Amino acid sequence: MIETLAFRTQARTVDHLGREQIADCPTAISELWKNAYDAYARNVSLHIFDDPEPVAAVYDDGHGMSYDEFINRWLIVGTDSKYYESALDKDDRDGLPKRTKQGQKGIGRLSSANLGPLLLIVSKRKNADFVAALIDWRIFENPYLILSDIEIPVTQFVERSELFQLLPDLFNRLKDNLWGGNSDEKRAKRLKLAWDIYDRLVLDNDPKAKKPSELIANTIIKARFEERHFEPWLVWNEKRQHGTALIVSDINYDLKAQLSSIELDSNVKNIRQSFFSTLSAFTDPYVGVDASEFNAFDPDFSYEVKTWLGKLSTTIIENDRDAINREVTEQMEHVLSGNIDEFGVFRGQVKAFGEWRKIGNDYVIYPPKDLTIPKGPSTFIGPFSIHVATFEQTRENSTLSQENFVRFIELAKQHSGFLIFRNGLRVLPYG
Repeated sequence: MIETLAFRTQARTVDHLGREQIADCPTAISELWKNAYDAYARNVSLHIFDDPEPVAAVYDDGHGMSYDEFINRWLIVGTDSKYYESALDKDDRDGLPKRTKQGQKGIGRLSSANLGPLLLIVSKRKNADFVAALIDWRIFENPYLILSDIEIPVTQFVERSELFQLLPDLFNRLKDNLWGGNSDEKRAKRLKLAWDIYDRLVLDNDPKAKKPSELIANTIIKARFEERHFEPWLVWNEKRQHGTALIVSDINYDLKAQLSSIELDSNVKNIRQSFFSTLSAFTDPYVGVDASEFNAFDPDFSYEVKTWLGKLSTTIIENDRDAINREVTEQMEHVLSGNIDEFGVFRGQVKAFGEWRKIGNDYVIYPPKDLTIPKGPSTFIGPFSIHVATFEQTRENSTLSQENFVRFIELAKQHSGFLIFRNGLRVLPYG
């Protein structure tokens, strides 16, 4: 006898494709920022609210999603991005030129689980209603749940005030994934059995642990999404007509560590340093009008990270160009700026000990004669641009003024190192 059977997908698959594929919380944030870039946003930001139960929010002013797009794209894993890109019209691009896609094959939306388990997503497309959905990513950690048994509560609304009237029902519908609702008795039995087995398994491995189902229920009960969590969003305050907001509760400790109320110990210092090094220089701060590099690119994309204590905000990461840019680096003693072609030949400008060499002409540096450049289809190295600037680190060897020497020493503490940019955005984890 021959049977034809379909694959069955466990809920754990979503957790594997999302949270487990992203190295850490700052990397997850960068993926969400890339998603905003792909949605033709001009502005993206992360805000962390120092509440009794801290909340984090990622806002953008990209083209947003309608209700149908949310159902048929965001909630479907593995949607065809190529088809979607071809469907984007000039209105979606908001006057911007076509952008090269940056996100990693749909991982970005799932990586929001790295910020915290409970997610309220609100999106708005131009000339369309708001769409909102509530998700607790820990539901997908249960290996005994079938993916089709998990139901995500989704709603639409017109006026902003309507959202807070709809939230209680969204929370109740989300909790149905723990105990089942009244609409499907068979599903309710499957859910109860899956959570009973999973809870028991966790307690058998660690008797002091809490049941996963209770942890999820407690998060849902304690969560507080309020009007002020939306106020910094350009769409909410009607400065923009389209965009997406991701509001997260029970946030990752990497986010809590950015708050001023957290005691500053060595662990928190390391977390803050890693957070800053990952998210700073997200766009290329060294693009200049007179730059000689042929593929330097200004993506017209602004980013920032702020923390909030009541109504007071503190910016901890912002566009780096005010502090470090091409003009600043060209004031240093040694500069190498130009292009390296596919043959390994450098052509550009060179500055040594405060003096530019061959002013008005490209300085040419040939590669070593014994260098073999790979030419295979998977190892081909194309032309790229390079901009390097430094200064003598020992005061008596430097030609800089004392003022500039001290200034560059301080800049180097936060901005030194090699960074790689593609299409104007930083390529992680390099640098």
